[in-house]
Parts: sequence; C-alpha cells; structure tokens
Amino acid sequence: MLTVSLTDTLESAVIAAAHRAGMTVDDYVAAVCADALSLEIDRARLDSYLAGTPAVPHEAAQAWLSDLAAGRRTECPR
Repeated sequence: MLTVSLTDTLESAVIAAAHRAGMTVDDYVAAVCADALSLEIDRARLDSYLAGTPAVPHEAAQAWLSDLAAGRRTECPR
C-alpha cells in the first residue's frame, strides 16, 4: 500500500484521466507508475550503453527475433 499526497489540481487531473481511460484511480496510478518505471529502466540501459557497456551482438538479436517469429519464446538477449 502506498499513500500519496497530491495537490487538489493534480488529484482532479488524475481522477479525470482515470475516468477517460476507463480505469479506477488506483489502477490508473499503478499503470502510470509502471510506465514511468519502464521508462527509467530504458534510460538506465541507454546510459549504460552510452557509457561503454557492450550491447547485444546483432547476431544474437537476429537469432532471438527469428525464434520469436517462429513461435519459440525465449528470454530476450541482454
């Protein structure tokens, strides 16, 4: 459980956005948090790559995509 204090303006905006999305406020806030965390993970991975961490070789990515297209689901190469 998480309790968050919002200004009245922000709370109204969140409630309106949740209604537009057809979600409860709790589900909407959870989805927004999940999206924000996903973006943060992507930023961290990009920063790591830009700092010199080796990337996935093209061949490994191509093999994974070929398997995925053939219906064989495996873990994404990292």
